[in-house]
Amino acid sequence: MNKLKLWFTQTMMISFAILTGIIIEGLVYSIFGRDDLASFSLSWLQLLSIVLTGALCSVPTVLFLTDTDIPRKKYIVRIALHCLGLYLIVSLFGWIFMWFTNLGGFIMVTVIFFLVYVFVWTVSIWLYKRDDKKINMALDDIRDEE
Repeated sequence: MNKLKLWFTQTMMISFAILTGIIIEGLVYSIFGRDDLASFSLSWLQLLSIVLTGALCSVPTVLFLTDTDIPRKKYIVRIALHCLGLYLIVSLFGWIFMWFTNLGGFIMVTVIFFLVYVFVWTVSIWLYKRDDKKINMALDDIRDEE
């Protein structure tokens, strides 16, 4: 997969996962009576901040995680640094765009971040395995024809 396609795919997945996290946060607040779900709305600036966060968080993925021909321990260290870097980006954007205004909001953003991180990794692995399967099937078809 070329780097631009990887960046675009990751941007879409991260942005979608952030929106899903916001929906889950709204449902949690609604269930526990802290907020009325009917009054929930997103401004264009919040939507733009979500897309910008997704785009910026995709850059470290393209830079650090595309080289898989390294020892397993080094790759795990890269994943940990990747997670920490993305967490810092999300925390900074959360502060700049006022996704949270108190410690409780910051904790909620942190929980959503890690849920989004796991979701994006899970979907990415599934997509790559699906692509590998398609490629292998195409190669098998070519071999069968010969």
